[in-house]
Amino acid sequence: MKIGGGRDENDDPIPHQTLTMRAEVLPVSGEEQAQRGRMATSVECRFLVTDPRAEGTLTLVWRGETYTCQGKWQVYRIGGRTHHLEVIARFGTG
Repeated sequence: MKIGGGRDENDDPIPHQTLTMRAEVLPVSGEEQAQRGRMATSVECRFLVTDPRAEGTLTLVWRGETYTCQGKWQVYRIGGRTHHLEVIARFGTG
């Protein structure tokens, strides 16, 4: 995933950093639709990570495909500490 970017106090561009982290990826749609004979033009997956640096990321790369986050990362806390973050992301094929 790419984090950072934007502009600094001098309005100079800040390069993105690419981070590699472990994630649990759960399909939400797409493959199930294709198996039932429906046209699948996009695939949505739920990404769960434990690294808090993921918050604010807009794109994810999984298995060589770039997914776009659909909304904000949800932060789940237990006992006041971050347990995990999750987001729904979409890869469009058409």
